[in-house]
Amino acid sequence: MSSIETISGRPISRLRNPGGLARTAFRYLREWFVRRRTRLELLELSDAALEDLGLTREAALAEAMRPFWDTESRRKGRY
Repeated sequence: MSSIETISGRPISRLRNPGGLARTAFRYLREWFVRRRTRLELLELSDAALEDLGLTREAALAEAMRPFWDTESRRKGRY
């Protein structure tokens, strides 16, 4: 047996798909950069554009200052 089996009998082996970890890490990095960029772009919007989105200047500033890893799903306990 080349891998440890779980209670359900399915093998758990990180070596089955060695590129999976790199793809996952790249996906997270890409999402973080996009999230940070879009939050900072909120600061460049005019008051009229923010109003069209239903945001105040204060709400846009608060959103822009959130760390890139902070998501709504993290706050609700889901990743």
